[in-house]
Formats: sequence, C-alpha cells, structure tokens
Amino acid sequence: MSKFIVKKPTEKQRTFQSSEDAGESIKTFLSWRAPARPFRKKDRSYYTTIAIIVTLLALIALLAQEVLLIGVLLALTFVVYVLAFVAPEEVEYKISTQGITIGNHFYFWDDLNSFWFEEKEGEKLLHIPTYLRFPGKLMLVLGTQNEEQIKKIVVKYLPFHEVAPKTLMDSWAESLQKHFPLENPHR
Repeated sequence: MSKFIVKKPTEKQRTFQSSEDAGESIKTFLSWRAPARPFRKKDRSYYTTIAIIVTLLALIALLAQEVLLIGVLLALTFVVYVLAFVAPEEVEYKISTQGITIGNHFYFWDDLNSFWFEEKEGEKLLHIPTYLRFPGKLMLVLGTQNEEQIKKIVVKYLPFHEVAPKTLMDSWAESLQKHFPLENPHR
C-alpha cells in the first residue's frame, strides 16, 4: 500500500514592526468617500421584466410541485428589488502603506492579488481579487478620484492588468446581458 504525505500549506509570513516604528511607517496615501456599490435608478421596464421571469419560473416550479424553489425565487426577487431600488450608503475608502480599508474592513497587501479598472453603471471601479475565501474580489467605487493617481499608488504593491481578466462565467453573464437586457435598451 502506498503512503501519501500531506503537507500543511505554509502561511504567509508578515513582518510586524515594533509599536514605535509602526507609527512612522504607516502612511495613508489616499482617502475618499463614495457609494458602497455602483448604483443607477432602474426604470419600470426592469421591474416588469423581473416580475415576468419570476412568475414564469414560479409557475414551472409549481407544476413540478417544488414549493421550496418558489420560496427561494421569491426571496431572490426581494433581494434584487431592494438592491435596485435602495441607493447604497456612502463608505470611506483608504489606501495606505499597510493595505486597503473599505468602511470598517481592512485588507493587507499580502491578501490582495492584482488590480484593474472598469466602468459599470456609469461609475469607475477598481477591481482587486483577493487570496481570501470571502470576499473573493474587492470592488472600490472611485467616485471623483483620479484613476491615474490611484494606479500610481497601487502599482507599487500589486500587479496591474491592462485588460481585465475574464472568467467563463463573466463571459456568459456579459452575453446574457447583451442579448437579453432586463431594461428597455431603446430609451
């Protein structure tokens, strides 16, 4: 019988400075306030399309006698409605020598992978994938901040992607949005 040796993954080693040195070396490069997520007020066609899709799926689930699935559909519909109707809160974003702070959550540079910029819902976004299980990716809304200024700071700590890396799921989602829009594209 063969033997398998399983090695425990090595944890990243962080070098912590003494309390006297830490105060001098921690520096906030940039700080701004912006919405927690991209937001654009949806028109009536969006809500109508969602209602039609959910009604059809609920009827199919009812014919299959899947009451639990109907409950899940209604719960997801409620979440979609709230996210589309309620504007996000403003949070404070900070970029420092130690890492990135979003609201009350701090992320060390060691936990972050790379970065790129993208535009969604009329807002400029900074995407940063993480090595953490949750969140898998940070999305910082830039608001009125200069993209080049942020790039100059973050590129010192993380590699930059000129073209955003796309997964198969991203490609499918883009294709669905393009061919089956939830809002009336002719307005």
